[in-house]
Amino acid sequence: MWTIVYSIIALLLVLQYAHAGVDRHQFKNKEYQVILGPVPGYTDSLKAGPGSLLTQEIISRLEKDGYKFQLRMVPWARANKLFNAGEVDVLFPELILDDSQNGVTGMPVDMASQVVFNLKERNKINSVDELYNKKVVFVRGIMKISALLHPSIKLIEVNAPDQAFNMLLKKRADAYINWITLDNYNREGFQYGKPIVSRFDAYRFQITIEGAKLMEAFNFTLGTIIKDGTYNKIFDKYKVLNILMTQPEAVTQ
Repeated sequence: MWTIVYSIIALLLVLQYAHAGVDRHQFKNKEYQVILGPVPGYTDSLKAGPGSLLTQEIISRLEKDGYKFQLRMVPWARANKLFNAGEVDVLFPELILDDSQNGVTGMPVDMASQVVFNLKERNKINSVDELYNKKVVFVRGIMKISALLHPSIKLIEVNAPDQAFNMLLKKRADAYINWITLDNYNREGFQYGKPIVSRFDAYRFQITIEGAKLMEAFNFTLGTIIKDGTYNKIFDKYKVLNILMTQPEAVTQ
C-alpha cells in the first residue's frame, strides 16, 4: 500500500518541480551537513540499514548534480542539539508532526509505530486507556503523545532502553513505551500490543530559504528514487522491518 502512496507522491513531485530546476539548485556553493541519528535496524551505521542506504543514495545523486555533503552518524541527544543550534542542515530520521522539534520535514519516507511493552505473563496493552493507574517508562527524548500526559498515568523517564526493560523485569514499572524496531520487537520475556500511535518519518531541514530549497532538492530526488524502483530495492531487503513499521502486531512474538 505504501508503495502506491509514495509513487503517487513522487509523480506529483516530479511534475511540480520539473520546471523549477534553476531555483532548486541555486544553493550549491557550500558543504551541507547531514546527520543520521541511530535507530536499530534502520540507521545502524552510515552504511547499514535501509534509512542509511536511502540517505546515501539521495546524497550520491545530488552530488552528481553539483551538491556537496558531509554525512555523519551522531547520538540523538547531540544530533538534536546540533540541529537546533543551526549547525546541521539535515537530520534523519525525524517524525512528521513532532512539534517538539525545530525545523520542517520533507515528504514522507517511511512509517514508525509506537507500542507498549510489558511482561509476557501479563495481558497485552493495546491502548492508552489501559495505562491508567500504571507506572509507565519512557526513554528521555522519545516523543510522547498528549494522551499519555493523563494524570492517572505515572510516567518515569530513564536514559536507555535497557534500563526500561530492567524496570519491567524487576516489576518496578508496568509498561514501557517506545518505537518498535528490530532491536526490541523480539526481546525474550516481553511482548507488545497494537500501536498506540503511528507516524511517518522524514528528513528535517532548517526553516530558511536555503533550507527550503535543500528540502525541495531532497524531495525531488526521493521522488525519482521511488519512481525508478530503487526505493523498493533498498527496503525489500528488510522485510521484517517493513512489517514492524506498518503492522507490528502481525509479527510473531
